Amino acid sequence: MSSRATLLEKANTLTDSFHRIMNELEQMKTFIQQTIGDKISDINNLTENIASINEEISALHVTGIESNDLLDKQEALLRDLSQLVNITINTQSNGMVNVTTSSGNLVSGTSATRLTSEIDPSGGINIVNYRNKNSKYTFNTGEIKGLQDVYNKTITKYDDNLDALAACLIKEVNKIHSEGVGLSGGFTSIFATNAVSSATVALDTAGLEFSPNSGDIYITTIHESTGEVTKSKISVDVSTDSLTDLQTSLNGIANIAASIVDNKLLIKANSGYKVNFSYALDPNPGALGTSTASISGIYSGQSNDVYTFTALGTGTIGSTGGLQIEVKNSSGTVIATLDAGSDYTPGNTINVANGVSVTLSDGTITAGDTFSLDVINDSDTTDLLAALGINSFFDGTDASNIVVNTAIAKDVSRIAASTGEVGNTTNALRLTALQDENGVIDNTTFADYLHRITASLGEEARNAYKSEESFHVIETSLENRRDEISGVSTDEEMVNLIRFQQAYQASAKYISIIDGLVEKLLSSFG
Repeated sequence: MSSRATLLEKANTLTDSFHRIMNELEQMKTFIQQTIGDKISDINNLTENIASINEEISALHVTGIESNDLLDKQEALLRDLSQLVNITINTQSNGMVNVTTSSGNLVSGTSATRLTSEIDPSGGINIVNYRNKNSKYTFNTGEIKGLQDVYNKTITKYDDNLDALAACLIKEVNKIHSEGVGLSGGFTSIFATNAVSSATVALDTAGLEFSPNSGDIYITTIHESTGEVTKSKISVDVSTDSLTDLQTSLNGIANIAASIVDNKLLIKANSGYKVNFSYALDPNPGALGTSTASISGIYSGQSNDVYTFTALGTGTIGSTGGLQIEVKNSSGTVIATLDAGSDYTPGNTINVANGVSVTLSDGTITAGDTFSLDVINDSDTTDLLAALGINSFFDGTDASNIVVNTAIAKDVSRIAASTGEVGNTTNALRLTALQDENGVIDNTTFADYLHRITASLGEEARNAYKSEESFHVIETSLENRRDEISGVSTDEEMVNLIRFQQAYQASAKYISIIDGLVEKLLSSFG
């Protein structure tokens, strides 16, 4: 129980980690959405100010007055606007500018287009005309474009990657867990956690999180007082069978009662019985003549099969010399010939094949006596139990809602660590092996998939940082070039200032001399 409690805590830590990361990504999206809203307000203020300055410049142009100060303000506003979105500027003969983007006008003469942001049905954030929401503005560069890309592409991509990881983890763990048993060895009642859209539609179109396959489901019923085990098989065609059809098939098995509640399957065992979906071997598959066969071991074959045991001769088990039993698989291939004659001691275990062993009791057999044994590698080839959420370990569909099944959280003894005999840990070992299974998700393991996500994020961050450095160098170079053309040289202006000052002084001296000469001339005329 302590190991099970530890597993529960680790599973909760795992699901909490998924939730925390998804919450952080969601908070980041909220922050970006707010930032985009603020930037859109800045754009609207800038375009309105540009339109207002256009009006002033136009009015001054009519009177012939220079508008250099206004033109400087206009240039500063355009520079700020170009940092937010990519723009094209068309200067008119009267000094006004029209500002456009590939999606439409931002400033046309003295009128400005107001923008706003909205979330579309797919969850992406768009920039649209405030008055006409059907008019969408798409930008190629600028802060708005960067923020949109992070919101619509980057975060969405990692959201999807984490959802895919969680969904696959839920599916693969539940597929194995549903075929195991906890410490009770079975259930008197078990209720599915996932509902279908309709109990009467085909199962592959019933709205389950992942589509099941056509195949077989093995159901085991156990008599609690005698321990007698009965295995039954039902075949399911998910393209035609509905949940109601599955209910009917289950009700055809002795000591099982199935019903549908809120479009979820409920399975109950009759009083004195338990039910499970274990792939454990049937310990008492039948008899040869008066000799009872007992099966043990864990089947290690790669696929479900049927072993048929047939007596090749007539005699007494353990006494008649040369008495043999032939074992064939479902394709008719002989996989073992067992010695049950004088060299065999009744009650001893004989290895058959693929981890399966048989024990024969005293008794007589006749040539042709036979019994069959289902050897099961996968007791649910349909994956329908996991899809319906029957005996599942995880509930939920993605990274935002993955949780440990409520029944397991309340009672860790329900963790399905074994397949048949309580405590054999076979199912726990299957779950453990899942971490190294290659191709379980996107042709790799769970760990490698997570490492791939992390590496991709790191590479994107590194490329963004290098791009920022590169563009910063280009920006600095362009600014320097602009300053060379339009900037002011202090040395040159100082020289000009001295030259103009000296010219002024010379002119003043000249005027002073002329004034003195004129005054003398006037005085000489008396």
